[in-house]
Amino acid sequence: MNQVLKNCIVRLGENEEPSIKDVLDLLSGDRLFILVKLRQVSLGDEVELELVCPNTACRAANVVTVNMEDLEITPYGEDREFSFVLPGSKRKVRFGYLDGHKEKRLAALKEPSISSAMLIRLIDIDGSTPSKKLMNEMSLRDRSALRQEMLRVDGGVDTTVETECEVCGTRIRTRLEAEPGFCSPEFACKGRLLPGLRRTPLGIRRDESAAAPGPPRVRGGPGAAACI
Repeated sequence: MNQVLKNCIVRLGENEEPSIKDVLDLLSGDRLFILVKLRQVSLGDEVELELVCPNTACRAANVVTVNMEDLEITPYGEDREFSFVLPGSKRKVRFGYLDGHKEKRLAALKEPSISSAMLIRLIDIDGSTPSKKLMNEMSLRDRSALRQEMLRVDGGVDTTVETECEVCGTRIRTRLEAEPGFCSPEFACKGRLLPGLRRTPLGIRRDESAAAPGPPRVRGGPGAAACI
């Protein structure tokens, strides 16, 4: 993802040559927003997904179309550091936003979890350096309240996709960027291709002979092709 963003971002503010560090400095919500916009200008506003029912007795494939223009966007506030008093232990917690550096650390963990994502965002607990031990000792009530507070102050784009299985009615919930149909120009559905694309020995490419012009191009390179 970092290389994709570096390859495709032409300018960040007044910086016309953003580096990997500049990309990692971006807040997670901004990084995802840029990725969504790159997907839009590359392949259009709509993403068609094939979501498999999680019910093991069903496993039906459900085709869902998402228009990325309809995704809810919440701007970040001016603050970059937040204080919160845990309702149970009354301990004071300071935390910040998730950014590319923290995402990289989280991805390097053998078993990343919600708790580890919360821990990475912590600055201190009652002035002490946060640790896995302190996190494990936190009551379920305090952990749940802290998570809700983190979600409350977060900004970014909501990529949640929710639907019900057309066969058995089981609830299906995922995130747009986690599905193959988002990062691949090929639909996950029955091997169909997006309009204006064709298969070649080198992979999926734009059909330059198509009568209708393709979506606008963005700056990119080998790293961009990995996701767009």
